[in-house]
Amino acid sequence: MTNITNPHIVIIGAGYAGVMAALRLSHHSDQLAITVINASDQFNERIRLHQASTGQRLPKHDLKQILRHVTFKQGLVEAIQPEAKTLTMTVQGQPCQIAYDYLIYALGSRIDRHSVPGVDQHAYTVDQFAQIREVLRTQPGRILVVGGGLTGIETATEIAERTPGNRVTLITAGLLGVGLSKAGQNYLRNVFEQLRITVQENTQITRVEAKSAITDHGTCLPFDLCLWTAGFEVPSLAREAGLAVNNRGQVMVDSTLRSVSHSDIYAIGDSAALDPNIGIRLRMACATALPMGSYIADQIRAVIAGQAGTPFRFGYAIQCISLGRRRGLVQFVNTDDSPKERIITGKAGAEVKELICRYTMLSLSMERYHIGRYRWSQGIVGQQKAVPLQW
Repeated sequence: MTNITNPHIVIIGAGYAGVMAALRLSHHSDQLAITVINASDQFNERIRLHQASTGQRLPKHDLKQILRHVTFKQGLVEAIQPEAKTLTMTVQGQPCQIAYDYLIYALGSRIDRHSVPGVDQHAYTVDQFAQIREVLRTQPGRILVVGGGLTGIETATEIAERTPGNRVTLITAGLLGVGLSKAGQNYLRNVFEQLRITVQENTQITRVEAKSAITDHGTCLPFDLCLWTAGFEVPSLAREAGLAVNNRGQVMVDSTLRSVSHSDIYAIGDSAALDPNIGIRLRMACATALPMGSYIADQIRAVIAGQAGTPFRFGYAIQCISLGRRRGLVQFVNTDDSPKERIITGKAGAEVKELICRYTMLSLSMERYHIGRYRWSQGIVGQQKAVPLQW
């Protein structure tokens, strides 16, 4: 058992992974000091941002209320000093330092706005839903969605269904529905045809200008609104702190989600990457973030108690895709996320997707009141077979 009295656990990032870790640890606040740091005081229900973009009202989730049994600090973490085991952060414009015994790095990811010139100036991302909503309301016309991952698919179909007066085009670097079964791909294409969404495959955007995007084929694609969903990036904080990271900046962790370079730092969610030698690859999704957050709370408690704990285990079961409010696609998958042939479509698929979204928030609520209530499939993901789909 550690000789530290009431060890201080600091969690940076209050997304799905960070909040789940905090709630699961909060039941031991008599033995632990727990602090959560996040830039916003509202929980971002990220899997519904495409709904918010079209003006749908979504419930607000106050982090101070959700995390009322731990210390919550709203502010920006500017730097990590691993040797001193401290963080430098800014709260209401004032710098301060916080010391930790264990750090949980859960800063998540964001859509990459910097790899392609012009994106930052001329395109929107789904987290800018208020601006998107206003443009859709006042300037309907040609909508260009760039990115054929799940974020792009859900955004394109939501807009096409909710605002049928717009002409929606989706641009993807590969084929539409990569990672789905043949039946899933066929259904997806049928829905796009019904919603009159134009798909341009095997096309990359090399530059975005005011009201037009330039492809790698030299074609100019005019738009009235460009929504960028292609690719993700993670904050540079870990790299700048000297933690071992991969080429994307994700913290490299071992099978217990501990940093391979700093033994008192753990990483979970989109900002974590398992050591390739482990032979497991996880896609960025709340489907993996919640289990990682739950697991890490138990793992840190085991470490504090002087126990080895067990490696993180996880197995996929389904992929859920909303295609507007009236249609959905549920793709059954193997534990390594490779597709099976079985799918659920149409209204039933939409209802399953909605249930999954509601269950996500319910899982956090259940964990707040009953420790260990959240459970996940712990089948071992196969070696390098998972298809890295986007949100």
